[in-house]
Amino acid sequence: MADELQALLDRITEQELKKVDAEREQILAQAKADAAEIVKSAKAEAEAVMTTARQEAESFTQKGKDALQQASRDVLLSLRAELEKRVTKTVEAMMRETLAGENLAGVIVNLITQFVAKRGETDQIQLLVSPAELEILEKAVKARLTEDLRQNCNLAPSAAVTGGFKLVFKNAGVMYDFTDQALAEAVGAYLSPQISAKL
Repeated sequence: MADELQALLDRITEQELKKVDAEREQILAQAKADAAEIVKSAKAEAEAVMTTARQEAESFTQKGKDALQQASRDVLLSLRAELEKRVTKTVEAMMRETLAGENLAGVIVNLITQFVAKRGETDQIQLLVSPAELEILEKAVKARLTEDLRQNCNLAPSAAVTGGFKLVFKNAGVMYDFTDQALAEAVGAYLSPQISAKL
């Protein structure tokens, strides 16, 4: 009887051990499956983080490039504007210096003579000049004009004219602006495309 009892106990113990082994195997298999799922999920999250970081880095790089291009374009535009302003001021100073006194009188007489020669008739002419140049120009211009042109030519001071002159043919309704500012603008407009091309 003791042998039977021992055999029964051995069988129960063996069955319990097999059951425990099966449960242990099942728990280990589940743990391995869970671990594999966690690793897979972690890899997917890491890849997503890397992809996002890569995209953000590319975005920041592109934004940096765009900002740099905008800044360089702004610098070029500012430089061009400054160069154009300096060219205009320099040309204006040169025109004011060149178109003064006897030189200016010669230009004025030449223009009046040619205009009247083309029209074939004498016109009422008004010359607007710098108040500082009025006396010198009146003598120099009138001394060079023919009698009929001298009678029809009136010189007047204009505060708006700092250098050069404005020539008005009243009957023809024509006004020519040869002031230092107008000539500087014309030369500046001519030079602007060339400055832009150099930049």
